[in-house]
Amino acid sequence: MKKIILGMVLIGLAVSVIAQRSQRRIYLWDVTLSMFGEKCPGGQIQKDPQGINIYDDVVKFLSLEIESITDESTEIIVLPFQTDILVKADDWKVKVTDSGKREIINKIKTYPKQGCSWTDIVRPIDYVQTNIIKPDKNNLLILLTDGVQSESRGGIELLKKKIYDWGDFAKRKNAFCLYVMFGEGANEELEKLLDSTPRITKWLPGDFGKMQQIDLQPAELLKINIKDDKTATIPLTFKKSAVLPNDTKIMVKAKDSILNIEQEVLVKDGQITFDLNYRYDYEKLKTKLDAVTRLPLQIEIIEDEMKNKDQIIYLTKNDIELELINKPEKTLRIRIK
Repeated sequence: MKKIILGMVLIGLAVSVIAQRSQRRIYLWDVTLSMFGEKCPGGQIQKDPQGINIYDDVVKFLSLEIESITDESTEIIVLPFQTDILVKADDWKVKVTDSGKREIINKIKTYPKQGCSWTDIVRPIDYVQTNIIKPDKNNLLILLTDGVQSESRGGIELLKKKIYDWGDFAKRKNAFCLYVMFGEGANEELEKLLDSTPRITKWLPGDFGKMQQIDLQPAELLKINIKDDKTATIPLTFKKSAVLPNDTKIMVKAKDSILNIEQEVLVKDGQITFDLNYRYDYEKLKTKLDAVTRLPLQIEIIEDEMKNKDQIIYLTKNDIELELINKPEKTLRIRIK
């Protein structure tokens, strides 16, 4: 089963309150006249002989996609654009409730046709990166367009640079982008770049019917007996309706004065198991620990699995605590009178 996986390592404290990340879906919606199969030479709107009117299809797609979201922690932001964002983001932002979805879908369906404009994809993405994407959320940017950057706005080379730079930004900010192509979409050169850039992938409208989003909720605390336990298991809770593939790769890390763990493991039956690698043997280890010692552990999803597209898998948190229990050993005392 193919999958898109989104995770981010956060360095945590040994004792902390760990909050789950909420979902944020950002729809960057191209509303230039080419979406209507029209062009604008000399400022005069006319039918483009090479164009196709796909505007109503995109509105229908957007409406059905938003209606299908059921996770109430999700926040939806829709941003129509031409050379820039055309609305105030706060005015087109709703929570996933029945009323919230009705409100934003109505705004989409009743949005008025705009006038002549070039297409600028880079500037709206800049706005989203600066103002909308937040690292404490699972950010999914969905770009809906039928074309590429207009030559007067920097052309394909400027758009290619923006996509090339996306991977590093997205990893730092916990984001992923789906570049949804309607009509002819992008050119071959751009498609190759999308295929090779981390955390962005090319989609066709029909792909959304296959997409499944899974939020993995790892356990917050693992209790380990340093004498008896050689491995530890982290349960991964998620909705029963989801199917989590057993071959999902996760990296487990713990680097401190006690632990030296850096192990790639596979999800099996909704959990992962890793080896407890101490820097000391048991006899020395027990002298260095209190009766109960808590140490931080980080998990992240392996980055090289992020270019397929049947699933988007999020970790709701990356920091876990290991509670190392140092129990005194039982001794037999013999009293001789």
